[in-house]
Amino acid sequence: MRNFISSIITVCILCGVALSPSCGSTENNTETTTTASGETTTAAEDAYQHPDVDYGGEEFRILNLEALWDMFIHIDRAEINGEVLNDAVYNRNRKLEQQMNFVVNEITQPEDMAHADLITLATNSILAGDDMYDVMFLPVNTNLSIVTDGYLVDLNSLPQLNLDETWWDTEINKQITLHDKLYMASGAMNLMAYEGTWCLYFNENMIEDLQLERPYDLVREGSWTLDRLSEYAKAAASLNGDDSFAYAKDGSATWGISAHSNAPQKFLFCAGESSVDFDENDDPVFNYGSERFYNVISKLAVLLSGDDGQTLEANTDDFNAELGGYLHVFSTGRSLFVTGEIKAAQTLRDMTDTFGIIPFPKYDESQEDYITDLVLQLFYLTIPITNQRLDMTATIVEAMTHDSFTDVVPVYYEQTVEQKGLRNDESIEMLEIMRQTRTVDPGVVFGWTNTLNDTIRVKLFAGDANVASDIESAKTSIETNIDKFLEFLEE
Repeated sequence: MRNFISSIITVCILCGVALSPSCGSTENNTETTTTASGETTTAAEDAYQHPDVDYGGEEFRILNLEALWDMFIHIDRAEINGEVLNDAVYNRNRKLEQQMNFVVNEITQPEDMAHADLITLATNSILAGDDMYDVMFLPVNTNLSIVTDGYLVDLNSLPQLNLDETWWDTEINKQITLHDKLYMASGAMNLMAYEGTWCLYFNENMIEDLQLERPYDLVREGSWTLDRLSEYAKAAASLNGDDSFAYAKDGSATWGISAHSNAPQKFLFCAGESSVDFDENDDPVFNYGSERFYNVISKLAVLLSGDDGQTLEANTDDFNAELGGYLHVFSTGRSLFVTGEIKAAQTLRDMTDTFGIIPFPKYDESQEDYITDLVLQLFYLTIPITNQRLDMTATIVEAMTHDSFTDVVPVYYEQTVEQKGLRNDESIEMLEIMRQTRTVDPGVVFGWTNTLNDTIRVKLFAGDANVASDIESAKTSIETNIDKFLEFLEE
C-alpha cells in the first residue's frame, strides 16, 4: 500500500479539528490539542471559508439509495425530529442553502434496488444525455464500465475540490487515484465510509469467564495478531454437549468467532495483504503470491475452518435465529467475537452482555500498524459527464463535505456511535485507532480481484490453504483488466 502509515491523520476528529485550509481560506494557524491519552499534538487550525456565491435557488441534485443495511447514508433530511444525527444533517444543509442560495434535492431509489440496477439507471441517464443528477453516490465496483466508458468526471480536474484536505478520506482516495486521475471519492459528505468500517466485536463477559486478558492492551502494545486471536478463539470454542460445531438454533455449542461471509477477505487485507499494490512507477500491480501471503493464508485456513469451533461461517441475515445470523450468534452469547461493521453497534444495543470493539488483527508483531478495511460495496461520490454546472457542483460538494466533517462527523461519533452504541472508554479509544487506519484495496474497489477473493473465501472457510493454482489461473485475467484500465487512463 502507498506509504500507508505515513499518511495516517494524527488529529483527533472527535474535536472536529481540520488540518489545513481550503479554497478561499486564510493562512495556516496552529493550535495544540491534548488527546485522551494525555499527549499533545499540534494541528493546523481549520481556516476554511465558505465561498461568497449565489446560485439563484438552483437545485443541487443527488442520486442515492433511500436506505442501506441499517447504515446512515442520508445526504438530506426533511425535518428536525430530535434525533441528533438527523438534525445535524438537516442543519448542515439548511445553513448552506441559505448561505449559497441553492436547494438540496436528494433523489433516492428504493433500498431493495440491486446495486447493478443502480449503476444501470445512472448509465442510462448519462447515455440519454439527461442532466438529471449533479452528484451520484454509486457502488462503482459493481460495474467498472461506468468509469471505463468515460461516463464520469475526473474529480482531480475540478479546482474547487481540495481532495487532500482532512474532510476527505485522503488515504482511501489515494489508493484509487491512478495516473493523477480520480473518478470516485470518499469523504465526510456521506457517512457510509464511517458506518461501513469493519471491526471485531467481543463479549467482555465471556472474556472474564474464560479468564482471558481483555484484548485492548494487546492492541495498544501492537501484539494483537492472528496467533493471539486464534488462542482466544480456541479458548471459547466448546461443543457443550452438541454433536458438532454445525449451527443449531437450540444447540449449546459456542464458537470463537461468528463470521460474516466477507470476513476472510477482511482478515487477509488487514493482515497486510492487499490484492493490488503499486510499482516504482506508481502503477497498480497484482500482488498476491508472495511467501508472506501464503503464510497469512495458512494461518487463516486454520483460524477460519469450522472443524474445531474457532470460527462459525454464520448466515448474513443479521439476527436470523433459525439460520444462525452472525449478529444473532454473537448477541446470544454463543461466540466470543463477531466480524462486523461499526453500524452494528446500534443494532447490538439490546445485547445483555457487555461488548467491546477492537481492530482486525495484524499478521504478526512485525506488521507496522493495524489496517482497517471498509464495506466491499462502498458508495463513492461521482459526478456524471452530463453535469452542466461543474463549478457549482464542486463548490457545493466541497462545502458540504467540509461542514460534514466539522458539524456532522463529531455528532456521529460522539453521540450516535459512542454514547448510544459503545459501552466503555476503551472501545472509544479503539474506534479512534480504526478511524485513523481506514483504507481500501484497489483491486476490490475496481473489481479486478473480487472473483478470485471469493474463491479464496470459500476455501479458507473450508480450511483449505491450497490457493496457488487459483491465483495462477486468475493472474492473467486480472493483469489484463488492470492494463485495460491503464489504457483508458491514457486515452
